[in-house]
Amino acid sequence: MRKILLYIFSIISAAIIPVLIALSIMITLFLSPDFHVRVIKNLDLVKTFIEAKNLEVESDIKREIEKKTGITAFKSEYDSVKKDYDEKLLAFNKINKTEDFKNLEKQIDEVDDLEWEKSSDSFKTEDEFKSFKKHKMKELKAALEEIENYRDKNEDAIDKSEDEMKKAEEIFEDADDEMKDKEKDAREIIEDRQGEFVNEMYHDISKIEPVLTEKLNTLFLEKEIKNIITTYLDFLTSYPEQKNAGNVYQSRLNVESGLIDTSTNVKIPPLSMSFIVKVNDNGIEKEKNLLSEVFAETVKSTPGLKSPWVMSKLFTMSDSWIAEKAGRSVLKGTGISYSGGVIKSGPITLTGEKGDIAERVMIGMTAGKYLPYAAGAISLILLILIFILSSGKKNGIKNAGYILKYPSMIIAIAGIALILISLVPGLLLPEIISDPLKYAFLDRAASTAVIYMLIPVTALFFILSLVGSFMVKMGKR
Repeated sequence: MRKILLYIFSIISAAIIPVLIALSIMITLFLSPDFHVRVIKNLDLVKTFIEAKNLEVESDIKREIEKKTGITAFKSEYDSVKKDYDEKLLAFNKINKTEDFKNLEKQIDEVDDLEWEKSSDSFKTEDEFKSFKKHKMKELKAALEEIENYRDKNEDAIDKSEDEMKKAEEIFEDADDEMKDKEKDAREIIEDRQGEFVNEMYHDISKIEPVLTEKLNTLFLEKEIKNIITTYLDFLTSYPEQKNAGNVYQSRLNVESGLIDTSTNVKIPPLSMSFIVKVNDNGIEKEKNLLSEVFAETVKSTPGLKSPWVMSKLFTMSDSWIAEKAGRSVLKGTGISYSGGVIKSGPITLTGEKGDIAERVMIGMTAGKYLPYAAGAISLILLILIFILSSGKKNGIKNAGYILKYPSMIIAIAGIALILISLVPGLLLPEIISDPLKYAFLDRAASTAVIYMLIPVTALFFILSLVGSFMVKMGKR
């Protein structure tokens, strides 16, 4: 009975302990504001934006080329025509023995050009040289005559093959001329769209990107964004407190799907995100708009830019751009407004299905805070049971070591594999979004988040596999 219990608890422990440990690490990271800030920082927002804009421009150029030339659709037709010509040319050369005939003609010319003075090392006497030359010339001409006789006998078949080849050649030449015209039109479109001015802009953005990224990280992400993330994480992980404070409550008058029913209402903290940052200006702390002032001033003070005025103007006008364009499209209908460098919302209340989902998320995230403690206690209890059910102290250490060693080794190997997969852009996340800008950010965010979660998980399970191996060795002594 004791052995049966040992096997049962060993299987349970090998399945449960690694899962609990992995979930504990990932949830702990997810509930940490620093983790989210680290992920956002490593998105390289400015660099990713530049790369995505390049993709966007390339996509626009491809669409314009296709619209004006239809080169992709024509390429399949061109390949088909070329293949047909190549096959018929090959068939003609084979039946006509073209290569054999040319080789014989070449050899005849080479033999005819041979001179005794240059070949004396290969022959004992000049007469021997002349005899060889005469015999070789006769042999080659006989072979040439044989091909000519063959051609005479098969004239009809050869002529038919040649006619088919020439027709295919004419069709191919027409297609080739058309393809060259389309390629020329495509090059002209590319040159028009990627003019000197655009290239200058990308040169300037690439040059100032590292400085802008540093300022974005230190002045905005590590302060403003971290505070916002902290606020919402604190709210989502304090379900009992928020319910007692009246931020999670039931409403008996909710109209959804044509029915009056009870629903959960969740009042989440209003959003407030300010682009106004504090900077040290000649020893004096000042408040400035990150985009329209700090970034614009950085552009002006960066040497070697080709179009500094244009780049500076782009950031200077950012306030009006966000207020006008983003206000009309992105923020419209959300209850969120932008004014004076601050994006803010009024009170936000989630009702109906959204309220139910929000409540469940809050319960899950609140419970998640205590998972590491529960996971530690459960793992310890299971390992103690394994130790107790084992026959003897050494067997207890060995069996507990097996529980740690092999599952940890498997998870560590799987973690390394996933990290390597995440390093390749586009491999982790399929292209489910057509917008290159959104997809670039989403793919980079997913890859970065996975890597930052997997590194500590993989490292810990690697260490646990070593500890397990050490325990197994101790138990076997």
